[in-house]
Amino acid sequence: MSSVDKFLKVMREHDTATAALIAWCRRHHPYEAEAIAITLLADEAVEADRYDGPLQPRAGETLRRRRVWLRWGDRVLSEAENWYVPERLPLAMRDAVADGVRPYGAVVAGLRPERITTIALRADKAAEDRARAEAVLAQLARTEGFSPPEAFMLHIHAVMMASGIVLADLREHYRRELLR
Repeated sequence: MSSVDKFLKVMREHDTATAALIAWCRRHHPYEAEAIAITLLADEAVEADRYDGPLQPRAGETLRRRRVWLRWGDRVLSEAENWYVPERLPLAMRDAVADGVRPYGAVVAGLRPERITTIALRADKAAEDRARAEAVLAQLARTEGFSPPEAFMLHIHAVMMASGIVLADLREHYRRELLR
């Protein structure tokens, strides 16, 4: 089984990417850190017409886009765009997301979210699905502050749900450093 397959197995075993990354790093990089840290690149309100995903904000709801790097010590593990609707979270969780200190998945873990992967594109298998690979890489290239596409070994688009409500649209890009 390849390292990417092993990592995907760990992802399937956890409710959030944050929990999966912690489990992976404690096993494969135990002496580098104790916890996941984030570098918050942006957390901004976005007009609904600039978004093309499953959140479908209703009247009175705000759409936000949060861009982060998730780190384990000095190692950048992933770069993510999280589109979310703050009004769908309890107030304390909204405040915790807004403070920018913890990963989104760690903040909402108490809701016991369900993660549903809609696209998983592996760099080692991109040639097998060229059209999907080109679409994902084009989206990644438009994301300011992220590494170039060749820095990544895995791209995942997923939705996070709790109690039947879509909480977030996740676009996660896992760097090669995760496996080293």
